[in-house]
Amino acid sequence: MKKLDTKEMIEFNPDSKNSFLIFDSEQARLALFCSEPGQGVKKCCSSSRVMMTVLEGKGVFLTDGEEIEGGPGSVIIWEPGEPHGYIAKTRLVFLATIAPRP
Repeated sequence: MKKLDTKEMIEFNPDSKNSFLIFDSEQARLALFCSEPGQGVKKCCSSSRVMMTVLEGKGVFLTDGEEIEGGPGSVIIWEPGEPHGYIAKTRLVFLATIAPRP
């Protein structure tokens, strides 16, 4: 068993989004994203399923032709091959689970 305290890991960078792996295995990856308002990631694709769980703040989550707002407690899921990205509306913290591991 392993316990991670994400509250202690939160760190913002005024120049660009801050993201880093907090867990990595052969089956899945877990990354923590910390973004200031306006920061984000342009749409990209992955061969894996991507699931983002918002811990703090608000953001707009993107796919082709659709934008969804999410806040604390929101879980946004993209299927393999589906374009995904986001833009922070406020200070935004979320966990990205990527499985299977790319």
